[in-house]
Amino acid sequence: MRFAATCAAVALTAILAACSGGPAAPETPTMPDDELLALGKQVVECMRDNGVTGMPDPFIEAHRLTVPEGEMDAAEEKAGEQTWAAARKACQEAFDRIPQGALAQDGGDDQQPAPPGPEDVEKLRELAQCYRENGVPEWPDPDSDGRFPLEGTALREEEPQPGNRLDTAHKACMKIWSGPIGIS
Repeated sequence: MRFAATCAAVALTAILAACSGGPAAPETPTMPDDELLALGKQVVECMRDNGVTGMPDPFIEAHRLTVPEGEMDAAEEKAGEQTWAAARKACQEAFDRIPQGALAQDGGDDQQPAPPGPEDVEKLRELAQCYRENGVPEWPDPDSDGRFPLEGTALREEEPQPGNRLDTAHKACMKIWSGPIGIS
């Protein structure tokens, strides 16, 4: 049960998912803290509505969504594996709206979602096309390593703000790629 609880805590943290500057330095997620927290609360409420009554409230720390790990373990143990799995399945749509790069991870940066690599290039090309179609016409295709060549461009300096073109494109394209991206 302890293993399942640990997996549950990691799963929720990974699910309560946006960009990574590459393998070394994750950047601040593109979603504002208040929107991120609202999405986290929707996930928690859904889990509670589906039988995981001890689900802890999420909070924002360093622009990332997190939950108290010890309380997650207790909520999963109290609910049981079957109830947890059923609630997780019922709440999948809510989980999917949270970008992975917006999650705090216990154990340091080595547990952050891995940045994309060469195996992700095709999906990242789709993401680039989506950005171009949604108001960022100069968004480049990824290089062969799965990184977007933004260094030295105006895009690298442009901050995603609620309602601006990067924010709008990001939200429109999350269905294609919601994880971190690499920038070169």
